[in-house]
Amino acid sequence: MKPWMLKRLALPVFFLTGLVLASFFLPYMNPDFDEKTKYLQSDEGRLIAAPPYSISEMPPFGGDVLGRNLFYLLVAGAKYTLLAAVAIALLRMVFGFLFACVYAFLPSVINRILKGVTEAFQYIPLVIVVFILLIPLEIAFSGDALSSSKYFAIQIAVIALVSIPSLGIYLGEEMKLFMKNDFIEASKTMGANRFHMLRRHLFPQFMRHSVVLFSEQIAAALALIIQLGVMLLCLGGLKIADVGVMTQSLVYFSETNEWGATIAINIREVFNRVHLVLIPLLFFAVSILCANSISTTLKRGLVDGIVPSMKKRRVRDQKADRVEITSESFTMDSGK
Repeated sequence: MKPWMLKRLALPVFFLTGLVLASFFLPYMNPDFDEKTKYLQSDEGRLIAAPPYSISEMPPFGGDVLGRNLFYLLVAGAKYTLLAAVAIALLRMVFGFLFACVYAFLPSVINRILKGVTEAFQYIPLVIVVFILLIPLEIAFSGDALSSSKYFAIQIAVIALVSIPSLGIYLGEEMKLFMKNDFIEASKTMGANRFHMLRRHLFPQFMRHSVVLFSEQIAAALALIIQLGVMLLCLGGLKIADVGVMTQSLVYFSETNEWGATIAINIREVFNRVHLVLIPLLFFAVSILCANSISTTLKRGLVDGIVPSMKKRRVRDQKADRVEITSESFTMDSGK
């Protein structure tokens, strides 16, 4: 990998990796990170605040509706959110590539039918499709017929599954264009079969593109998790807890504390404690920005072949090669 790529990838990769590592270490360093604080008291023992807490009452980001420190919850939930996005992107890329390999060699009639059906579904928001598919599982989870870990794994599979056809057709169309090159036609004339073309031509060509698409799919998965969280459909599911002191007061809580669930739990407080929704969205935004930055850098270096440092070096070399012409550069001819 080129030095300029390493410099541009260092910050976003370090941020995402550091966040995931901190998420794993937090339960060991602070086992009581999700402790519920039902109320705050002054030094005189007087009740001064109840959940959800403001930023000044429970720094640095306040407390959620259960009285838990929001900062600790976001750090603890980073591993579930970011690794789930990575798993979704990986499943999309693997099965999308396999789908594309089949699509690229299908007859044109079948290709047109598949492409038409897929394009029709592109006008339906993906979050609606995922929501409809997961509602039966949400009912099963609410009835304790499905554990949180199994529900989490099934959700990842479903979220990845719904976008595989569109991604596969996109890659398949690129493969069909690539196979129109002269050296592919020459390979066919020499008797190369489909497996040979996949192994020697298509697979090496699309490996570089897949790295870029993988980082793009991570950003897309994070955006979808936000939308599901707003619709109260979260990775790992939501449980109900009673936070009432004198009377019953039921609220949702998440066993995974992933960021979409954090938004879902606190969405009703958006007008009273806007930071409870804004700060998780900020974590999402920074993570998506890092994923997009990684994707852009990889695309410029691996696909487009752009090397910014070389351009500047060429300009400097051209300036160095220029010969400065002055009056001393000419000699007078005496006519002899």
